[in-house]
Amino acid sequence: MKTLPQNVTPFLLDGLWPLDALDQPTMAWLRRVADQKDLTVAELLYDAIEEQMAKHEAEKELEMKIIRFPVRLL
Repeated sequence: MKTLPQNVTPFLLDGLWPLDALDQPTMAWLRRVADQKDLTVAELLYDAIEEQMAKHEAEKELEMKIIRFPVRLL
């Protein structure tokens, strides 16, 4: 993990999202997508995190729903 000099404070979007790791093209892309969806960049990031968490939970639950049948030798 890179460390910043003591006199540098990373910019936080919405008080939560540190943006020092994002480059200019990524920020521009996030802004375009947010504008298309009529959201702020912070709302877009919140939605993306919620979507990933829901996907992860669904995949985790899927493993419990698989019915394993015994193998029969013919």
